[in-house]
Amino acid sequence: MICNLCNYESSGKDFSNHLQREHKLKSREYTIKHIYKIQPHCESCGSETRYVAFKFKRFCKGCSKIASSVSGKEGGKATAWNKGKTKETDTRLKKQATKMSGEGNPFYGRQHSIETRQRISNTKTLNRITLQSRVSERSKEFNLLTRLGEYSSRQKQYLKFECKKCLTISEKTLQAFERGSLCPVCHPLGTSQGENEIFEFIKSLSIENIKRNDRIAINPKEIDILIQDYNIAIEFNGLYWHSNNGRNSLYDMQRHIQKTESCAEKDISLIHIFSDEWRDKQDICKSMISHRLGKTQNRIHARKCKVVKVSKEQERLFFSKNHISGFVPSRECFGLSYNNEIVAVISLRIPRQKKYKGMIEIARFSTKLNNHISGGLSRLMKEVKEYAIDSRHSGILTYADRRFGEGKGYLSSGFVLDGNTGLDYWYTDGQIRLNRFSVRADKHETEKEKAFRLNLTKIHGCGSNIYILSN
Repeated sequence: MICNLCNYESSGKDFSNHLQREHKLKSREYTIKHIYKIQPHCESCGSETRYVAFKFKRFCKGCSKIASSVSGKEGGKATAWNKGKTKETDTRLKKQATKMSGEGNPFYGRQHSIETRQRISNTKTLNRITLQSRVSERSKEFNLLTRLGEYSSRQKQYLKFECKKCLTISEKTLQAFERGSLCPVCHPLGTSQGENEIFEFIKSLSIENIKRNDRIAINPKEIDILIQDYNIAIEFNGLYWHSNNGRNSLYDMQRHIQKTESCAEKDISLIHIFSDEWRDKQDICKSMISHRLGKTQNRIHARKCKVVKVSKEQERLFFSKNHISGFVPSRECFGLSYNNEIVAVISLRIPRQKKYKGMIEIARFSTKLNNHISGGLSRLMKEVKEYAIDSRHSGILTYADRRFGEGKGYLSSGFVLDGNTGLDYWYTDGQIRLNRFSVRADKHETEKEKAFRLNLTKIHGCGSNIYILSN
């Protein structure tokens, strides 16, 4: 077979191993996505059919009992040739049965000697060179600790491997190792630790009626955490299993936005938190969750605050500590000061898109962690509007990341929805996310080639809503 993704040529099991090793795909997933292009269905009743060796059966189990003829002008269905027949009543069936398991089989009634069984076992055992070459294919991930001379059985003997990332030692059969078995610490299965920690944090806010792994609200899709009394849900997205590297299912770049929109139809606001955000910016995540649940303890009214110009150093420090996406360079920056402390900041920059030429863009808006500034956005927007008019900008542009909400607060400030960006994406190695621009194509490599060389895969977000306010 020739791989439709990289032109690798092989056959049988080695081809399946190649798909797992290089493309993180199971053979069934590859067959649907890159051979058939669609999920095959029974030609008779339309139900799903059985997958066998890079092919799907034409008929489901029920319909397969009836032979189908699709050749010729008329086509049609015919009764299976062996319907109602047995090996006792049909010569053809009897002959085949005898050949396969009866007296026609050369080993019928015989047993191998101990020497013969040992000889067969030895032929199935890989030599050192072959074993080393198989192991070296994943040498970037694991170190083999078992001595090669101690290897004896590909399927039964467990080999010791050391993860190069976390140094965890685990035991795997070579067969499991070749099929893509992962480090149990770096890639845990089941409910993740991060999801459990978010759940416990929500409980600590004295929130009740919290459901885990709910499949009712947006059936058949599952919601990790559903806070029923608030119509708020949280989805914890592990970088490995939610990226194109995940091997549990076909990767669907639409999965996050589809779940968001399914929740919106049920009037549920869904928050997506990536595992690296919870690991590296947990304080920001907790503050954001508390705010959405109305549990922020420190409340300040914007009337009590003073509008101030924010320096570049102050801006960088504030957004790095308080905004989930961190700092981005800006042209102008305003803040709210309370008791000589900056508690809210808004930054402005020139839009990148030609479509919005002449406008000024809100690059970032954030309040200080664990602080609710009532009317803070409205107060700062007055300053932004005056700046836009004074600098002769035709309007104000802003984006609302749909992973965290629809940005309805901008509507109350006079903005109008102007569409959305489409899906955004990052690259990941399973531990961190990299901006797609860091894997930008150059004269030597395309973006895809560079990502493949660096062993990076895509993980998609939900895109952003675009809001504009004309002067």
